[in-house]
Amino acid sequence: MNDCPRPLDPIDAEALASGEEPVLAADAGAHAASCAPCAATVGRAKTLLARLEALAADRPSGPGPDLASRVIRIRPFSSRERRDLRLWAGPAGFGVLLFTAGFAALAAPGLTAGEQAGLQLAALAPLAGLFRAVLHALSDAASAAPAGWQALSDAARTQAPLGLVALLLLAPAGFALRRLLAATVRR
Repeated sequence: MNDCPRPLDPIDAEALASGEEPVLAADAGAHAASCAPCAATVGRAKTLLARLEALAADRPSGPGPDLASRVIRIRPFSSRERRDLRLWAGPAGFGVLLFTAGFAALAAPGLTAGEQAGLQLAALAPLAGLFRAVLHALSDAASAAPAGWQALSDAARTQAPLGLVALLLLAPAGFALRRLLAATVRR
């Protein structure tokens, strides 16, 4: 219990403990010097500050060696990763299991025609979600394309060697595209 008629605000006590000017009461330093309960509050704040600084000194600064495992994946999958079946086995297995369970529920005896129609309609809901996700992905790609082209244009304009290399690479890219289209037409 604090017997002080005008106790210090905790913010002012922390400011005095760290050697800063009080925030709320300008005379908080003089008050804490003359009031024993408020001086004790400032003393507790100093103790807390010292303990926190000791804890910070014990911890190594900077990222640890396990930082890479804690970082959220921010790059897209490479083409090799997209073709790796081990990566997609879990989601594909879950999809097959979900489809099988849904088909078994539809084929179960004892369901009325109305119940089966409702289940079939519910089975189409994931397809609608997939269609919506594809539309959103296409929309996002279309909205990001102008900014990407603008950034590429700015880079080619400001760095002449990069622009020259890009122009030189258009010839092999065009040749490869022509061969790809010719092979597709022959099939």
